[in-house]
Amino acid sequence: MMSISWSCVYGVQLCYWYGLGAAWLLVIPWLMAMAGFYLLAPRFRRLRAFSQPEMVGQRFGTRARQFLAVPLAIVFLIWCGAEMYAAAIILAPLLGTTKFFMLALIATVVSTYSYLGGFAAVVSTDKFQYFLAAFFIATMAIFGGQAALQHGAFTSLWANLPTPPKTTASAISFFAAGPALIVMTIVSYLPGWLVETDVWIRLQAARSDIKARQGVAIAATNSFIFVGVLPMIIGLSALYLYPPVNGVIPPEIKDGSTIFVKLMQDYSPLGLNVFLGVGLAAVAMSTIDTCGNVAALSTCYDLVTPSLRQKSPEQTLQLARRMSVLALIVAFGYSLCIESLWDIFYLSSGILTTTIFLPMIAIFLPNAKPQQVQAAIITGFAGTLFFYFLENRGYLKAFEPAWLAATGLGYILWGFLASLLAFVIVGQFRFAVNSAQYAPESVN
Repeated sequence: MMSISWSCVYGVQLCYWYGLGAAWLLVIPWLMAMAGFYLLAPRFRRLRAFSQPEMVGQRFGTRARQFLAVPLAIVFLIWCGAEMYAAAIILAPLLGTTKFFMLALIATVVSTYSYLGGFAAVVSTDKFQYFLAAFFIATMAIFGGQAALQHGAFTSLWANLPTPPKTTASAISFFAAGPALIVMTIVSYLPGWLVETDVWIRLQAARSDIKARQGVAIAATNSFIFVGVLPMIIGLSALYLYPPVNGVIPPEIKDGSTIFVKLMQDYSPLGLNVFLGVGLAAVAMSTIDTCGNVAALSTCYDLVTPSLRQKSPEQTLQLARRMSVLALIVAFGYSLCIESLWDIFYLSSGILTTTIFLPMIAIFLPNAKPQQVQAAIITGFAGTLFFYFLENRGYLKAFEPAWLAATGLGYILWGFLASLLAFVIVGQFRFAVNSAQYAPESVN
């Protein structure tokens, strides 16, 4: 979450849109997920598998594993493209170049070191990029806060914050987003985030249960500061400095996605902007390489490799690194089509919830059948996309309660119910259990 797309662009944008109430739309659900990771880390580490599709395959067979790998790879390709987009829309104006050039440059650099260094390079660069990310976000919070305080004392600013553009409630209302949107956000995000592969990989890679929990605790602390507090300061400062007029956001910050650019242009020294730009690029690459790595993992390790008759560790490694480069190329192409992060993050996280969550739960259900899991994966993925199309075109409004239609997130609820219904219905049928295609994978 400590990324350009999630915390810097989207998190700041949400705080501008909803004031304090934005906490319910990003950082609070993520901290809830962190609490779940902390509690369940020892249990996760006892599962003898490296990825969620592999865990599903050990119980329900290779076909279920491959089915699950497809939506998982797509979600991380979407996040990878979103991070490229978020970095490019900030860096391109600062460096006086085009968005396309920035996207191509970022994709090329990340592809190079991901191919040469693999997962080890991704983790190693994360350490360096973390400090740059922390410095960048903290510096922008200082600039934004100082610029706002030039107009008056803190108590005066706090009392006179403009009404956010997406709500009629006060900017200091903790529930400005409204109960329906808050509940649907938690329903959409939390189940999917709890089965998020990039976190599980790190839990599995830790030396011990204690180290895994220490990592989660550090991540939760970082999230509170850099995904919660500092983006909130930046967003509220921008709300005061660039107030909406009759609910209309000023064009210089677009829909709120270019707040960072405007703050840097107006309040940051020119020399510092160069260093901040470098830090921003490093932060973006940290997230891009992680998402690209997970997409490659799902594609190579869980989709392609199980079908290969002969494979050596060296061949698998080379295939994985090529897949990582291919993933970044696909993400680059997708990034050229992005216009807003709101739909992207809800849809992608919703796919995790509707497609990945139920098969993972099924691992612990003694009577669950392979066919049930396959049906849930296919129906959850296809159903979410289908209902998203209907929601976007306004066809669901006539059938949804007004509170649900107002959130625009009903498609996630319907997608999950479709997946659950398919799981239950298929469970009523009898199937042959000795078929090779449903045989559980062996655990080495």
